[in-house]
Amino acid sequence: MNMSRSEGKRVLPSFTLGRWLFIISGFILFLIVSFVLYVRSADSDYRRAENEAIRIGKAQGELVNVFEAVRHTWQGNVWIVTGEDAGGERWTVFELENEIVRKKASENLTEEQMLAKFAAAHTGKPIRIMPAWFNGQPAWEIRYRNEGDERLQSLDFYSFEDGSLIRTYVLSNL
Repeated sequence: MNMSRSEGKRVLPSFTLGRWLFIISGFILFLIVSFVLYVRSADSDYRRAENEAIRIGKAQGELVNVFEAVRHTWQGNVWIVTGEDAGGERWTVFELENEIVRKKASENLTEEQMLAKFAAAHTGKPIRIMPAWFNGQPAWEIRYRNEGDERLQSLDFYSFEDGSLIRTYVLSNL
């Protein structure tokens, strides 16, 4: 039997370089979109709670501009919102489960003042400072590395008003 001319020259379709690049770029785009959607869904509960804390800070805390909203978790969850009122005065609003506590920034220690007071009393290197709620009162939480052993970290709570030490916890085996 003799093969026809078309049967002898028939070539199976193959993927060219352009097709491979199109398939690979489509797959990479799919992975990026999937990752972004995953991160947004994983972070959505926190963002929803943060937006609610900002709304409460504006409504009940009488804030007009909000600079920061952080959640502090120690003896319970407390949202701490920092901002300005209509008169331009800075306030820190502590949103507890059953109440709102407003503290005027000018009557309390600022973050910079607290860090300066901490540096004068400690040789450790601060890792983080944030407003907190500790033992039923506003506080500053400072986490720092101990000077003698870099593996040891400590957590100090200071009074929000005058910067006096409330309690120290030594965190080992980090």
